[in-house]
Amino acid sequence: MKRTLILGGGAGGVVAANILKKLVGPTMRVTLVDRETNHHYASSYPRVMIGERQPDEITRRLKLLEDKRIEFRHCEVQELDLAGHRVITDKHVLEYDYLVISLGVEYNLETVPGFKEYALNIYDFRAVAKMKQILDEFSFGKIVLFISSLPYKCPPAPYEIMLLLDQYFRQRGIRHKVKLTIVTPEIFPEPLAGPKVSQKVKKMLLQRRIELITEAKVIALEKNTLLLDHNTRIPADLLLGIAPHWTPQAIRNTDLVDKNGFINVDPFTLETKYKGVYAIGDAAAIKLPVLGSYAPKAGGVFAHAQAKVVARNIASLAQGDEPDSYYDGKGFCVMNVGFGKGCYSSVRYYTKPGPVITLMRPTKAAYLLKVGFEKYWLSCWF
Repeated sequence: MKRTLILGGGAGGVVAANILKKLVGPTMRVTLVDRETNHHYASSYPRVMIGERQPDEITRRLKLLEDKRIEFRHCEVQELDLAGHRVITDKHVLEYDYLVISLGVEYNLETVPGFKEYALNIYDFRAVAKMKQILDEFSFGKIVLFISSLPYKCPPAPYEIMLLLDQYFRQRGIRHKVKLTIVTPEIFPEPLAGPKVSQKVKKMLLQRRIELITEAKVIALEKNTLLLDHNTRIPADLLLGIAPHWTPQAIRNTDLVDKNGFINVDPFTLETKYKGVYAIGDAAAIKLPVLGSYAPKAGGVFAHAQAKVVARNIASLAQGDEPDSYYDGKGFCVMNVGFGKGCYSSVRYYTKPGPVITLMRPTKAAYLLKVGFEKYWLSCWF
């Protein structure tokens, strides 16, 4: 019996396991590996922060996948033996015929002095789960959300979070007592999307009295202070941060990665230099065919699409057919802008002469789409 090993229980891994098992049935052993026991729906983290969702409402046990005849192994990947078709974990040595790497990224807090001591990492579920209590106790002062370095996953996220914080403090009647500031190394919000999208985001921030500081290099953190280059100091009563991203050590120890530590893949098949080994989601370095630059770490919707391509191609190969599925770089995103509205964004990364990204005006329909997609996700894949 053929064996497919899927590393990572995030968006890409869960979708790949589901679709592959549905396509191959009992003819293939499909195993998913993760060091965590739970899957968290990360797109709803901002709503958890302000209390619109509870942490348990966006959490599912990965062991539930076993009801679909997908094996789940709770262990941590320590080494990839790509020549020997083996993955060494802290508990098992797992062999495979096909390998899907969907381990996402880890957050390297140590590269920013003071981050661990003085800031909350807004992409970490445990920090997100604590945010509501912290915000409930916050009644006056300045909140600074900073982006440590590029690239970072889900480019709209920091802007969405601050727009929701604006909503939260307005609903409490104390918005006039709270200053909100975003600090980013970008030249303007979401630069790959182009100037039209950036101007729309900047306009929303301006209308909601959210300060934007661009082209800022974070040097370090002190208590209640963000230190930037040129000896700039930004005081803050609460620091929220996006830490530098990199892939897990087991990946960085292989010859799969580029100079930034992400996995080189074919942009259409997601296959690595090793036949039958694929990488999807945030861990993959997907070079845009036209520009030659890399696609953003855009999160669940795109990992979802990539997972479908890889699962279908593995199923074809296992059945003796030629793989014929290709990733087209298309997707969508909804930025929750608060007060029951969202901005729908369509994305086409592979168009000529360059990516086409649109951002629609805020509507209730877009917000309902985002809320509904969470329900679809958690019911469809678990």
